[in-house]
Order: sequence, then structure tokens, then C-alpha cells
Amino acid sequence: MTCEACGGKGYVEVEETCKVCGGSGKAKSFDPKITAELSDEQLKMFLQGVCGACRGTGKIKRMEVCKSCNGTGKAGKCRICGKKVIGNHDLCPECRRKPHAYLLKNSCGLEDVKLNRIYVGKVSGVTDIGVFVNLNKRLRGLIHRRNVGKAKLSENDQVFVKVENIRPTGEIDLVLGENKDYSIVEVSKDAPLFKISQLDGAVGKMIEVRGKVEHVKLTGGPTIFTIADETGLINAAAFEAGERAYPEIEPGHVVRIIGIVKRRDVKLQLEVLEMERLLGKEASEIERLIERELERKAEPEFRGFMIESEVLERLKDGMMAVAKELKKAVLESRPIIIRHHWDADGVCGGVALEIALLDYIEKVHPDPDAKNYLVRRKVSRAPFYELEDVVKDLDESLEDMAKFGDKIPLVVLVDNGSGHEDIPAVEQMLIFGADVITVDHHFPDDEVDSYLLHHVNPYKVGGDSNYTSGVLCTEIARMITDRDLKTLPAVSVVADRAEGEVERYVELSGYDREMLYNIGLALEFEGFFLRFRPASQIIHEILGFGRKDRMHRLISTLSSHAKKAIEENVKTAMDGVRVQILPNGIALAALDIENYAKKFTFPPPGKLTGEVHDRLKSKYERIVTIGYGPDFAVIRSEGVSLDIPRIVRELQEEINAGVDGGGHLVVGSLKFIQAKRKEVLAKLAAKIGSI
Repeated sequence: MTCEACGGKGYVEVEETCKVCGGSGKAKSFDPKITAELSDEQLKMFLQGVCGACRGTGKIKRMEVCKSCNGTGKAGKCRICGKKVIGNHDLCPECRRKPHAYLLKNSCGLEDVKLNRIYVGKVSGVTDIGVFVNLNKRLRGLIHRRNVGKAKLSENDQVFVKVENIRPTGEIDLVLGENKDYSIVEVSKDAPLFKISQLDGAVGKMIEVRGKVEHVKLTGGPTIFTIADETGLINAAAFEAGERAYPEIEPGHVVRIIGIVKRRDVKLQLEVLEMERLLGKEASEIERLIERELERKAEPEFRGFMIESEVLERLKDGMMAVAKELKKAVLESRPIIIRHHWDADGVCGGVALEIALLDYIEKVHPDPDAKNYLVRRKVSRAPFYELEDVVKDLDESLEDMAKFGDKIPLVVLVDNGSGHEDIPAVEQMLIFGADVITVDHHFPDDEVDSYLLHHVNPYKVGGDSNYTSGVLCTEIARMITDRDLKTLPAVSVVADRAEGEVERYVELSGYDREMLYNIGLALEFEGFFLRFRPASQIIHEILGFGRKDRMHRLISTLSSHAKKAIEENVKTAMDGVRVQILPNGIALAALDIENYAKKFTFPPPGKLTGEVHDRLKSKYERIVTIGYGPDFAVIRSEGVSLDIPRIVRELQEEINAGVDGGGHLVVGSLKFIQAKRKEVLAKLAAKIGSI
């Protein structure tokens, strides 16, 4: 430790009264003997009646050896009793006279080993030539057979040894210490303190870093700790032969690490020699600096929206908040789950966020494997966050927390998450400390807001469902990455039949509507057979984030198969359609999906109902098409002012049939008890007839 009295200089400045002028600062004459020590300027002062020796101050300053540290500049506390010690000693005079042994921490090298000192060691091997003893992970000495005597030593035994000789080759000769009650003195290397951002110039050097543990990963070799300070992130590798190194250190702890800076591929890595947890004021200050810098680094970059839109401008603050939360999660090594509806719009929205986050991880995260565990895009078959999904997400997250020390995730719901039916699953996530964000364009239920960290939805600012999830997520993604994502909103707009100013995205994409429609159809066709798998590699290829030649062949193949399957199924389904003109002039088309469509094949009931509806709406100006099965109904409409969420609530109150569902105002679906199907469909038809 540095001597406080002299600041580590070893000397102090002493001020005393000037002997020439007696402290007055004035002098009419002076002793010629001192002229040799004075400058011409000082001599002129005497001629003017001012004391040149003290320059008129009356005081003289001189340097003397610091009495606190005897000129060494060092002072500290006794490592055993805590008393103040002076100079280079680590023990006070009293403790030096008592039996004591030194425990060398892993940062210590051969230069820290002193002759005739007693050290704590561990037996690493018993051989014919003697007993090998590890003084730490870097230092090993030998007790020659002749010096072992009658002592019975086994591997991993702790022993006290005395350094008898250090050879020019670096070999250490040891002898067994006396059998005494030693006080243990820990010795650690004084390594220069670096910030993580400065480590690029310290490769190969032993340094000290202080920061916060953001993530812990156990591998077949080292335990990898992701460490953050206010300047950046770095991986610290601690080797314990496949076992968890430093099991007392957990994510969220503030630590002091001494290690050697190495380069792994293109990224820096710290090879840990010592790690200890910091507590108290020092830890609090480090956490405060990290949090302040984290907030600054996580600020998203607004590059302007791709199109001019008052709705998007009104959503800007909410979208910026979501982008900041996502960037912050990456910087904190917090897993992110992106749950999106499986249709083309949901896929485009989910992929936009996925790509932006993967780009950001590549840019800022030191762990090359971070892409595999920090971002997980998952598919929801239902148009809401159902309990089946949340159970899988929670089970996987809690398992990762137990195995790897992962943090509880940040969940982003895309193209779902706005309705009352989402609340049970969201509520379950919140119980375990997760945060949930919704980016959706379905008509929102006000109650869900109290469960969400952020809720981006065009309806909340006077917009409507034409501002698709693909549009919203792409604009958020552009606040995180500068990657070209213009295909994604265009595909979502065409696939979701969005209209109005969002059609400008189609013009910006560089593709015609037919190509965009084929991309969306290929996504849904492939997604149907992938079931619940996100299959990012295939999906990214379809969306043009791979080889362009392969993209075009893939889309052509998949979309042609999808169109063929649609035509075959629609041809059969049309025989099961019954159209009735209601008293209010609305054409009500009913499709018996159960008996007029193949089960478990493409297109699924929702897609099939939509295709049938598209063929019917050319004949009827105002039409509602209902595709029904044993316990569900899919609703599509044209020219009719439906409010499906309101109809669902009314049916729940009027019929004891377990009615559930939702969607957009004019497009949605219902679920109900099979035995009450006739009653539910009759009530539904009556409500449509009363519009």
C-alpha cells in the first residue's frame, strides 16, 4: 500500500521560517556566503530590500525523508493482525516473530518466492526421487528423497515447506517445515489495473480487471465468465479440469480478477489466475459505473423510418424503448426469447429482431457462442401466447439457469400478445421474474398493458392493423443494426393484405407483388411442415439472407407446391360451402372444414378459409366466411364492420360453451366445446345478421 503521509514519494516537503530575514521577508543586507546558492534574480531582490532567500515570503521550503515510511514510500497493514506497518514489510514486528507460512496465490511467480521462507503447498506427486509440491498452479518444487525422512505423504496432502534453494534453471528445492501452528499469510501479485477497453494493448501481460459477472458457462474445459465493466465485455476463462471453477462466484457478483490477456481467434480473452468477490463500497461504485454506461451504450440509433408515416412517428418513443431494452439485454448477457405467430407476417417480424440482435451480439459480445444462447426465436401456432408455449419457455429457461447460471429471459411477443387470452401465459412468466414486451397489430385489450414492460401497437396511437408486425419489428430492428431488411416489411404487407401508406414498403423492396406473395407463401408452406421448429437457416434463405440464386430456386419450388396444394383443397372445399343472404344484405358463407378438407395437410383451416373467402368475395360486395370444424370456427370478412373481440366477449357471457378466441377486428377465430357447436354458430350468425 502507498504511504499516505508522503503519497508514495518517500519524502515530504517541510516549511520553516527563513533564517536570513527572520521571517519578515525583508532584508537590507545579507551574508555574502549565501550568494553562491542564489540566482541573479534573487540577488536583485536583496538590492531592492526584499529577502531573496525566501523571495519575500518569510518561509523556506525543504525536502526531508518521510518519517512514516522511512523513505520507502510504502505503508500498509499487517496481513495477520492488521496493525500498521512501515516500509516493504507485510507483517508487523510482533507477527514476524511468531510462526507464519505464506500461501502464494496463482498470480505469484518465481520472482515472488523467497529463500528460507515457509510456504503452504499441496503434494502433487510422490516419486522415487522425492515428493513434488505445488506452491500454486504456476509453481512447483521438489522435496528430495533424502529430506523426506519418515514423513508419510500422499497426493493432495497439504504440507508446510521451506525454500532451501532456487536454482538458475528455476527449479525449487524444498524441505519440510517444522510441525508448528502457523498463521497463514496470503500473497497476491500487484498487477496493473486495466479497463476492459484497454486490454487490446496488453496481450500477453498479467493485469487486473474489476467488473461484474454477467454470465457463467461451464464447458468441457474451462469455466467461462463473461465480465463487464463500464467500458466493455470480456470472457475470462478459469481452468479446473472440467469442474466448475470458483463455484462461489455467481452472475451479478462484482469481482476482482488477476489474469493474463490472450487472443482467441479475433477476440480477447482473460486467462484467470485469481478471482475474488468484491463487496461493500467498492462493489457498489463499480455497479453504479456499469449501470450508467450500460444505459448510454444501450441507446438505440434512430435512422429515420423507411416511409413517412404519422402513425409510426407516434409509435417512435415506444419502439425506441423496445430497441433499448433489447440492446441492454445483450450487454447484460440476458437471454431473449422471440415468440411470434407462425404466419408470414409473424415470421418476418421475428426474423427482423433475430437478425438485428445477432448482428449486435457479433459486434459487442466477447463470447463467440453467445449467438447460440442469447437469442432464441420460437414459433407460436396459436395467434396468442398460449400456456403450452410458456411452459416450454419456462422449463428451458429454468433449466439453463440451474445448469449454466443464465438469467431469467426477456420475452418479446411478435404478432401476438395484445389480447386478454395472452394474460395467463404472460402472468406465469412474470412470476419467475421475466419481463415481457409485445409488438403486435391485433386489436389490444387494455388490461394486458399492466402485465407488459412495453407494448407497441398501432391501435394505441390511432392506427390500425395495416401496420403489420413485420413493419413494426423491422423499424425497431433498424434502430439496432444497419443491415438491409427492406424485404421483410414488404413480404408482411403483401402476405397480410395490408393497405394504405404501408404499401410504400412494397415499392422500396425491389420486388414485385407476385414475388413478395410467393415469398410469403413459401414461408407458410415450409413453416407448416416445420411445425414448432424455427429453422432459422432455412427461413433466412427464403427471405434472402443467404445465396440469392438458391433463394429464387427455393421460393419457386415451395410456392409452386403450396399453390398446387391450395388449388386441390379449395376445389374440394368449395363443394362444402353454403352461402346465405342475411336480412341485412350480408352474404354469410359457411364452410364445413371437417368433412370437406384433408386433415393435417397444407393449407391449414385458417389458410383454407381465407383462400375460399378470396374466391367468394368477387361475387359478393359484403361477405363473411366462416370455416368451422368440430370445436373451432375461422372468420374472414369483406365490406363488413365486424368487431370479433367484442363478439367473443358477448358469446362468453351468453353461452356456456367455453368460448375463447380473438384476432383482428374483421379477421379472427373461435374455440368452443364440441357439443355446443350448433348453438355457438347459430349465435354467431345471428350477431352477423344484426350488424
